[in-house]
Amino acid sequence: MGFLNTISRGWKLSKLSMRVVMKDPELMVYMVLCGVMSLGVLGAMVAPQLLAMSWAVDANGQFTGEYYAWTFLGYMLLSIFVTFWNCAIVANSNIRLQGGDPKFIDGVKIAASHLPKIFLWGIIAGTIGLLLKMLEGLTRTSDHPSMQILGFIVHLIGSLVWWFMTFFILPVLILEDKGIGESLNMSKEIFKKTWGENIASGLGIGLIAFLLAIPVIGITAVLIIALGPIGLVVGILLMALLLAWANAAEQVAVTALYRYAKDGKMPSLYRGMGMSVYNFDAKL
Repeated sequence: MGFLNTISRGWKLSKLSMRVVMKDPELMVYMVLCGVMSLGVLGAMVAPQLLAMSWAVDANGQFTGEYYAWTFLGYMLLSIFVTFWNCAIVANSNIRLQGGDPKFIDGVKIAASHLPKIFLWGIIAGTIGLLLKMLEGLTRTSDHPSMQILGFIVHLIGSLVWWFMTFFILPVLILEDKGIGESLNMSKEIFKKTWGENIASGLGIGLIAFLLAIPVIGITAVLIIALGPIGLVVGILLMALLLAWANAAEQVAVTALYRYAKDGKMPSLYRGMGMSVYNFDAKL
């Protein structure tokens, strides 16, 4: 029953977290801005390749060292942007969860005050993510089945360990004002106490987003028939808003679990929504 109760709490947490985003739509604006900036970086990364610029593609059609360096810098910048806006969501949701009324600029100011750490963590996270992607790519292109299996196992274990260690890194980094090393250790300890709720809340938010995506796809299909390309654009915008809502809710759920593990009680906003029983062994 303990495990089922854990899943139940995680499911309820996911629903409440999505309601928090509805209370503070600026959290979705953060994600929209993150998406726009990320698309800009991705466009800058692929443009030299698409335009076959001489410094990016040589006479044999191969990528140059300069282009690889360009894409690496772009990937790092992409990681920094994502980290910054997620930190802004964590900061604003923390204010809201404790009964405050945050403004759009509050999250930006708090994230900006930790910019050196965000920059450093963005590079670290981006580098690890890039290495994992390279490992995945090498695994897929290998001609040896045994190497494919070994690469898949190593990639899976590496991804799970990284997810486990960094699940709470942003709340600790921003709200505790800790260094990178201390934040990783704290994140790991909090995850050990809340792993069931972490998984259940993440799956819950994903399931809700999936169920909402079904009618969005249906509406998009109708709009395309009725309006042509305009209908497709509207459908893409609707899907983008849904993804922004779900991604923002994930960060809210992480912040709520962090607050409970730290304070020993649910944030005041969740208690007001009826979620007061949420017991762990002890607070940090």
